[in-house]
Amino acid sequence: KLLIMAAATDGIGNLVHKVKLGLQTKDPQILGILVAVIVVIASILLLILRRRKNLRRGILIMGLCDSGKTLLFSNLLHNKSVQTYTSIKDNSGYLSISSKGNLRVLDIPGHERLRAKFFDQFKSAARAVVFVIDSVTFQKEIRDVADFLYNILTDPVVSFNCPPLLILCNKQDQAMAKGAVFIQSQLQKELNTLPFYTCQTNCRVP
Repeated sequence: KLLIMAAATDGIGNLVHKVKLGLQTKDPQILGILVAVIVVIASILLLILRRRKNLRRGILIMGLCDSGKTLLFSNLLHNKSVQTYTSIKDNSGYLSISSKGNLRVLDIPGHERLRAKFFDQFKSAARAVVFVIDSVTFQKEIRDVADFLYNILTDPVVSFNCPPLLILCNKQDQAMAKGAVFIQSQLQKELNTLPFYTCQTNCRVP
């Protein structure tokens, strides 16, 4: 085994030496081989990344209780409004999009004791996340909203996959609703007060 390892090591050493020599002399054969190797490696990496993305077929609808997640879910999938109550389990259904195929839409309960459990269950399948905010109660719930959003953005799985994130300012038709620009500004300020927010997440809040 030692002799085989030594021979293999010598072979690799000779190969590296030839490559270095070829680069120094600009040998077209060596340069062509290197370009081909780089192209093959890049193609394999792109294929792996594309397959990983295709395996993620879920759209997660998340937010605090009473923000309007289930009503949004019903309108998206069934094109109708329904009377809703605080969810204690996830709602799911399939939405057909011509360019993307069938995507699974998941309405995640917003209750503090339940949302982490369902988020952990479905986060690895998230192709996109819709974070719903109640524009009427936003100002008094801003800390809870920011904490929840922070936990999503800094989650290791979400940080690695970095799915697109849409922040939906709901109930804009009501008189006491805060505008989207105001919500974005205040939410960003609140997020910046949380520890390590800037350095721990690679995802961008739109």
